[in-house]
Amino acid sequence: MHVMFRHTSFFLISLFCLGQVDYDIAYIRAPRYGDFQNTIWPEVFHPGSIEPGTDMMLLHPDGSEELLMAGGFGAVTDIAVSFDGQTLFYVKFPDMRPSALNGQRNDLPVLGADIYKMDLATRVETRLTFQEYTPNTAAGNWTADPVGTGANPDQNYLGYGMLNLGPCPLPGGRIMFTSNRNGFLPNKSFTQTCMQLFVMDEDGRNVRQVGHLNLGSALHPVMLMDGRVMFSSYEAQGLRDRRLWGLWSMWPDGRNWGPLMSGLSAPQAFHFQTQLSNGDIAVVDYYNLNNNGFGSLIAFPANSGVQPGFGSPTASDPSNPPIQAGIYSNGNPRYRRYPFSPAGLYTLTPFTTGDDEAAPLSDFTDPNSPRVGKVTHPSAAPMDALLIAWTVGPANDLNRPTPIPYYDSGLYLMPNNLPALAPDDLVLLKNDPNYNEQWPKALVPYRDIYGIDAPAKLPFLPNDGSVRPELPAGTPFGVVGTASLINRNTKPGRGDSNFAGLDPFNTSENEASTNWESQGADAGLYTEDDIYAIRVLAMEPTSHRSYGPNGGCCGAEYNFFNHANERLRILGEMPVRNTDMMGNSLIDGDGNPDTSFLVKIPADVPFTFQTLDRNRMVLNMSQTWHQLRPGEFRYDCGGCHAHAEMPTDFFQTAASSPAYVATDMAYQTPIISHDAMGDPIQVNLPERAIDVEYHRDVKPILERSCVPCHNAGMPTAELVLDDESIVDRHENTFNRLARDEDAQYGYPPVITNGTWRQTNASRYIRPFQARRSMLIWKIFGERLDGWTNADHPTEAVPGVAATLPMGANPNDADLDYVGDPMPPPGSLHPVTGDPIPGLTADEKLMIATWVDLGCPVNVTAAAGEQRTEFGWFLDDLRPTLTVSSPRAGPQFQPLTELVLGAFDYYSGLDPASLSVTADFDVNGIAAGGELAGSFVMSGDHIWTLTLAAPIGFLPSGTLQVSVADVAGNLIECEVSFSIYEHALQSFPLDLWRNPPAYDQSYDLNQNGTIEAMDLVLHINVSSN
Repeated sequence: MHVMFRHTSFFLISLFCLGQVDYDIAYIRAPRYGDFQNTIWPEVFHPGSIEPGTDMMLLHPDGSEELLMAGGFGAVTDIAVSFDGQTLFYVKFPDMRPSALNGQRNDLPVLGADIYKMDLATRVETRLTFQEYTPNTAAGNWTADPVGTGANPDQNYLGYGMLNLGPCPLPGGRIMFTSNRNGFLPNKSFTQTCMQLFVMDEDGRNVRQVGHLNLGSALHPVMLMDGRVMFSSYEAQGLRDRRLWGLWSMWPDGRNWGPLMSGLSAPQAFHFQTQLSNGDIAVVDYYNLNNNGFGSLIAFPANSGVQPGFGSPTASDPSNPPIQAGIYSNGNPRYRRYPFSPAGLYTLTPFTTGDDEAAPLSDFTDPNSPRVGKVTHPSAAPMDALLIAWTVGPANDLNRPTPIPYYDSGLYLMPNNLPALAPDDLVLLKNDPNYNEQWPKALVPYRDIYGIDAPAKLPFLPNDGSVRPELPAGTPFGVVGTASLINRNTKPGRGDSNFAGLDPFNTSENEASTNWESQGADAGLYTEDDIYAIRVLAMEPTSHRSYGPNGGCCGAEYNFFNHANERLRILGEMPVRNTDMMGNSLIDGDGNPDTSFLVKIPADVPFTFQTLDRNRMVLNMSQTWHQLRPGEFRYDCGGCHAHAEMPTDFFQTAASSPAYVATDMAYQTPIISHDAMGDPIQVNLPERAIDVEYHRDVKPILERSCVPCHNAGMPTAELVLDDESIVDRHENTFNRLARDEDAQYGYPPVITNGTWRQTNASRYIRPFQARRSMLIWKIFGERLDGWTNADHPTEAVPGVAATLPMGANPNDADLDYVGDPMPPPGSLHPVTGDPIPGLTADEKLMIATWVDLGCPVNVTAAAGEQRTEFGWFLDDLRPTLTVSSPRAGPQFQPLTELVLGAFDYYSGLDPASLSVTADFDVNGIAAGGELAGSFVMSGDHIWTLTLAAPIGFLPSGTLQVSVADVAGNLIECEVSFSIYEHALQSFPLDLWRNPPAYDQSYDLNQNGTIEAMDLVLHINVSSN
């Protein structure tokens, strides 16, 4: 339906509007410099950048206001409100002046940012984080502080501070937040630093990382009523576009993550989210970098109850509703469809767009009429209202067609959770033209908005041994699997029809296919019969050796290359064609061949999947972060990306049988090999993980079996494989094979711009697509991508477009497999006359795997540095460590034992490094004494210390545990807890004498009073 814009009163300048709300509003006030000078707003591209002098304010219903916290040289941001409405959580940047920013490192602040809370009744401020810095200790010779004050030449440091951002109160007195304290680089470059999810107590103790899968970045967790936490995730895994941010949810302990709104349309960011009072989720859709976080506001039910819960991967499918996003210059409404739309998706701001261009005109017939602006920072409020920040004007930094006037954000209200059809429907609360008002938060109890005292409290990492025999209490492992690899939505939503919707071989057309770059990751044509096995890949972060040895700026700190900028190691491969004892294929509940599986892997290790054919080559890849927490069992995805289809019922598959044993990929690495007949078999290797790298594994084979005929003196097929000159830190043979997008070597492509484009790295390799790579065809002696030579035109003379078939479009051309396998059987060395060894079956499979891992290679070592040791083979992930007894917080059962689990998947655990200390006596060992020697292994990498006498009362106790891997990565865990025989012991005596007034926080009996027993019951519930 076409919506005409009204454009009268909403352009009037106003400082405040009285009487619109009857509650206080906390908000952020940033400096504004008029219509002709832009301002800095934190958003996904630069979450650590903000205008100095940004204050935290308190707006009263009568229009008066107070300065709660002055920004000074720094800034205040990221407001959150406690469930009782009495405490504010927020972030302070101490100094954001240009002189306090590191211009060499994305303008990150040298002093970082930290989380604080303020009691509103007393205005007392408490600091909760203190620039804690926890790098992987084997990945560099780190200074004690990230800035590197007084660093020696042999030390590494970041040169910028820690960003502790986005505090999110959780039920039970915890706070989730994001931090770059691990000092990682994001795997793609469209954000400043890698932010990960952590949880701590409200007093700052018991810090736990829960977002081990955040290898891109994560921002602004927000609590949902059902107990989940939603957050914005940098979806840059694999070959995906570097500008994608999706909206995810997970439990507060990091379990059960999943998509809410997938970032599959480049360029796109779903960020700045809230839950409406009716339970729906609202999120801003904006283009990063150029919109300052302003865009359109879309919404959808948090729990739609609809199956399937998402629309089709094809955006134009009727299951993906058209969402109005402004109007065109001719007045026609502009619609957008999102692939995999969550069920019930709708827009709250149809008058505007989140695209990288100016907002629409208020009157499309008048080019001089004001533009309708864009919105950001939604926050639910009482009376079914929504608070937002809205700016008039283009709300875009680029000249499309103008950025003027620059942002003039104010605070507005959207009544009744209804869409605002035009800016006139927004109720003005505050707009001072000298400031940009933002981040509005209603200072009211949670009940006033959502009708309940607090969100549901989900159990926090029980790890109690109740879910799987392979996961006893205290285990450092998890089990993951699926019901089907046949029930899948892996293909792209749009693509080249001449290539079955997949990425063309090489085309001059921009964005010709979504395959790999934004949605889907299929490596050529295949049928369900081709699906044979699953590969599980560990994914490691990259520590930012920003300054000091073995690192530096501009990408040098990686010291390795693959096409995804991420280390991928094989945890294991296993066939998925399930059969009965007679070898007959089993059928799942959908009537398909049963391809269910379960595998046991280390917890807290990021991982992903690849589906394999019988040649161990990738058919499709899950370009998505995954994780398991200790003791977690995940089997509920129902298929491979099966969001838009009814999931296969896991309990109607072979893997659900009580007799099914999850394949162990922790102690050993099962992989697919070939027997003497060329049939696939599974073999178990004793290593915990398998690497493939160019210099160690691929180059020796090329030198032995390929260089005799492909060398500078005899470049057969214009392919030179003995070029050891160094170009851009890489041996040039590697560049010729895997980094020749500019087509500098060998036969040129036939398209007019003369480069290898789309998903091609060269004429010979498509990274992560061995099945579509000519190098692999020649090694295996056949075309492998599902097409035939006759399916697409090919030039008769390599590299000469004029020899294409008459009338053929160069954009439709591919390469043909012709000639013999390499090296040809029986071939002789042209100089020595000796037989040239052929490749073994395992060598062929290994080179294909190298391509399917993105062509990993160590960079060439700089003088005096150890690029190899700090490159692909670097152990850049600390061990898994979990303490299951005691649990953090108040306990109401006697403590009878100390139980911990630890494991390291790569270099291995160093048992001698284990240290356990307590600030209380344990079995005659005085407080502070070393307890590690008293532990005994009680299970699979589980250690237990049984207490000689149970501890029934301990008002305050702290257990400190640390362990390292063989490489030297240290992980530390501090557990603060208390023990009471019953809840009454934990109840302060003065509250018995003077029961507090009813404040809607602890009234579990719903009787209108807050009796002492209600608080006791609350403590019991909160601790369980």
